[in-house]
Amino acid sequence: MAKYYGWQNVPTIQFKEIISELIDAKEEQKSLMLIASTGIGKTNAINAFASKQKRCCYTVTLGDSFSLKHLLNDLLSQMGQEEIMYTCKRYIGIRRITQFLKEKYEEGETPIIILDEAENCRIPALKAIKEIYDLVHKYCSIVLIGTEQLIHQINKKAMGQSIPQLRRRFKAGTRFITPFNKSKDMKPFFNALIPNEEDLKDMLISLCDNYGELHDYLDPFLRYCDKRNLTPNEKNFRLYHKIPSQLK
Repeated sequence: MAKYYGWQNVPTIQFKEIISELIDAKEEQKSLMLIASTGIGKTNAINAFASKQKRCCYTVTLGDSFSLKHLLNDLLSQMGQEEIMYTCKRYIGIRRITQFLKEKYEEGETPIIILDEAENCRIPALKAIKEIYDLVHKYCSIVLIGTEQLIHQINKKAMGQSIPQLRRRFKAGTRFITPFNKSKDMKPFFNALIPNEEDLKDMLISLCDNYGELHDYLDPFLRYCDKRNLTPNEKNFRLYHKIPSQLK
């Protein structure tokens, strides 16, 4: 078998769409909400974009445990600003962030804030995003990226928590990234990694529902084959992942 040098990120249609939207936001100063399903490479695209933006690109991946203080302090840290010690000081944190962004804009920069996995946002953080938006939207782009759950979360929370204003501000900038088509979208990876293994391709198409799952099944298997000089075929794949022969 050919030497396996590790997983290579293929510029998929979803990757290209996300990069295009982020570039547009950076250049045109707009607020966007990018909606994409799990496992289609959102984070890879964000990291690729951020790695080329050496100036004024601030990214935060929101976890379920993130509080308002975590969000503000993550942004403050990236901006080289003093962090706040207590959530009750959020006014100070927001003012530091917005003043910093305004100064960067006045220096000729085009700042952008990207919040990944935004469906994890809690109500206080959503309110803070709305407040930051109102103060900086003329000179800083804000991009929320998440699954369709992000829209459901905002709409649900808007019912009794005064969040409809946030939904309105991002509604016109909502973009739905092309859904994953497993039979078509996996082909570039197959061509690069297992070009002649048709049976293995068919099995992966049946098993995987997104790029993340494709990586999780195929990458460790290819590493295993490379170390042992094995052919990465369906038989060895079944043995490695302990998949019964009757399972197609």
